[in-house]
Amino acid sequence: MHKVSVSVPAVCTNLGPGYDVLGLALNLRNTVEMALRDDDQLAIQVRGEGADRLPEDFYNPAMMAAITLFQALERAPAGLTLSCANRIPLDVGLAARTALIVGGLVAANNLLGSPLGREALIALARRIGGEPEAVVAAMRGGLSVCSAGPGDLLYRTVDIEPLHVVLIIPDLPGYPQRLRDDLPQAVPLADAVHNLGRALLVVEALREGDFALLGRALADRLHEPYRTGDIPAYRQVVEAAREAGADGVALCGAGPALAAFAARDHAAIEQAMAAAFEQVGVTARTLIVAVDTQGVVINVVE
Repeated sequence: MHKVSVSVPAVCTNLGPGYDVLGLALNLRNTVEMALRDDDQLAIQVRGEGADRLPEDFYNPAMMAAITLFQALERAPAGLTLSCANRIPLDVGLAARTALIVGGLVAANNLLGSPLGREALIALARRIGGEPEAVVAAMRGGLSVCSAGPGDLLYRTVDIEPLHVVLIIPDLPGYPQRLRDDLPQAVPLADAVHNLGRALLVVEALREGDFALLGRALADRLHEPYRTGDIPAYRQVVEAAREAGADGVALCGAGPALAAFAARDHAAIEQAMAAAFEQVGVTARTLIVAVDTQGVVINVVE
């Protein structure tokens, strides 16, 4: 095999109370194309989202992932061409970098004849820096439920009812890039119990397609209260979404993207949320996307 194309979905992690546990794959994709060269050169090109910010050198996430795999297997090719065509907005909470890491690993693995299975690739992606719940959802599609600890990862992919999600991505250049360390490291027992129960109900609501239950279950006490304060008019945007027909709204990852869940009226919800941001002078992009059930898609180009 000389050339392979790998498509990887975006992932909305956390889903309200499912902090570091839940990941929902969305049909918005980055594509990593990798090819062997006849010389010893490395050529990297980035197009689409993040083209002005992602490096076109060894530090590109997809290339770093590929090099990590080659080193682990001690089978590095002489030359390589890498092309990233990105549709997932960068650093807004939709796991764009994780998609590139997964894409780079899967492409490199396929160029070598697929010596590593999916479990090994998931473990390697996690080691490189991908969030486990995002890695699993990106690899397998659908809803991932993860429990991760040092050297240990338990996960399952849950079959859920088909649905569309309204994404809104406010243009907030000053939005802080959030890390786990910015959250309280000790929380009241009542808050932990609240999130435990609600996260289980989010899974059940998505599995059954119960939007009324989902709207109530999305309430979070562990991370959203500490992050949504940096999103102007957050409460007004959520209220506008609900008035337009949304059953619930959740922060995507650490934000600032938001996901609105509803059985219908997606266009009206999209317009209402954008208008609420516009009232405070914030421009925002909107998308209506389906939940992805495929995960990684591999195409052998040559």
